[in-house]
Amino acid sequence: MIIPRSLIDQLDEAKTLAETAGYEILRVWKTRYPNRVGRGLLAEISNKVVEDDPSTIIFYGDPSPSTVYLLMKNTRRRIIDRVELILEIFVKHAGSREALLQIEMARIKHEIPLVREFIRRSKMGELPGFLGPGGYAVDAYYRHLTSRLARLRRELERLRQIRSKQRGSRGRLGLLHAAIVGYASAGKTTLFNAITGLSKPVGPEYFTTLQPKHFRVRIAGADIVFVDTVGFIRDVPPTIIEAFHSTLEEITESDVIIFVVDASKGLRKIEYELESGFEILNNIGAVGIPIFIALNKIDLITEDETRELLNRVRGMLTSEPAVKGIIPISAKNRVNIDALVREVAKIGSSARALETIPESLRAEARP
Repeated sequence: MIIPRSLIDQLDEAKTLAETAGYEILRVWKTRYPNRVGRGLLAEISNKVVEDDPSTIIFYGDPSPSTVYLLMKNTRRRIIDRVELILEIFVKHAGSREALLQIEMARIKHEIPLVREFIRRSKMGELPGFLGPGGYAVDAYYRHLTSRLARLRRELERLRQIRSKQRGSRGRLGLLHAAIVGYASAGKTTLFNAITGLSKPVGPEYFTTLQPKHFRVRIAGADIVFVDTVGFIRDVPPTIIEAFHSTLEEITESDVIIFVVDASKGLRKIEYELESGFEILNNIGAVGIPIFIALNKIDLITEDETRELLNRVRGMLTSEPAVKGIIPISAKNRVNIDALVREVAKIGSSARALETIPESLRAEARP
């Protein structure tokens, strides 16, 4: 594995993702550059490849197409980057046609710049026109990719419209939507199971949920559809955000958001996940939606640590007006789950009632 020094704090996450995808990390190289390797490191990698004989080299970052080309040429090994690694994990957990189409579209969009680089390299220094070499197989492959991408977009748009109609039908029935969000392995699906009584697959590996899971529950006189969504990741690649647009729409069109945080991770990581998680929500357009922070896995920390964490998190979020409450829970042991869903029902009902008030009067009516 190759990792830029600027991302060295993500090394544990990188190793976990690689292991989730089925890879064994034999060696880690650190490069001073964010998207390429120097000549000396390239020579070292080429020598060690002969010794280790890996099938794949992971560049955990965003390498330039020319860097991928040079690594492939010098090592004669398959090279994948962070986006491709994530997409490989996605394929393992894809459970629907829409998820598979989204993954394929993300992969093609990510692969096209590399194919362009191969075309450029293959034609470098050649004469154009009559004396030129004619078409290459890589040219035909590029045309195939662009054609396939257009077909995928049409099919995903059709599925997106179907999903939008389904959401509209639920809205007309007066159903509230509560989207469960958070980073991978925070316990989102465990919480979803605790609320709904279902037994959806959970596990320590990343991205066990790719397509939203829906279940209707009646709580405190309100009918709420809880939605388990795909997990956040650090510095979400734009390719993945765009490909999973219909999945993320479940968050942007919800009435309430439950942001699940792993309370056992330590304050520094929790602070980072909260900050970057709110940034992701803003980037996808989930603005102004009431948010509850669910500090999950309190069964793994002491009561004193829970109280201290609660106070520290409150201090972190004083500038986030959308946050309506911070509730420590244990989804695994069903601690404080009832308190969480009652608050969600209360805030969700207020948000839905607000929609019936004219826009000019909403500011005065907000709780």
